[in-house]
Amino acid sequence: MRRYLVLGMLFFSIQSAAMAQPFSIDWFTVDGGGGSSTGGAFTLSGTIGQSDAASNPTLTGGTFELTGGFWPVSNVCYCLADMNHDGKKDGLDVQSFLNCVLSGSGDCTCADTDQAGGVTLADVSVFVNDLISGSTCP
Repeated sequence: MRRYLVLGMLFFSIQSAAMAQPFSIDWFTVDGGGGSSTGGAFTLSGTIGQSDAASNPTLTGGTFELTGGFWPVSNVCYCLADMNHDGKKDGLDVQSFLNCVLSGSGDCTCADTDQAGGVTLADVSVFVNDLISGSTCP
């Protein structure tokens, strides 16, 4: 019996020692350069990595300054039916929505409210329901 008691105590002491090990993940970044290639009427620009994320990710040296971050993306809709991108679905979005439905003019990325792959009359009922229900942007 004493033998099992000693083995049990040994097992639990090893297990608790293993659980008490400190863990750490060393902090590092992958930073790289980028560039542009031009041929004819085409230009391709790219980067690898970005400057370190911080509240002020500006790197300076001499007369040069580099501000890091992600490349902006144009014509992305973060909230369907929010035509003026103010974070609300309201009466201020109606005219732009109608322009998209009737003529396809303007920035119509948020007008495809039924997400069927284009702005059609089917989007009108979804748009109106969003306005009436007062659904908010995420």
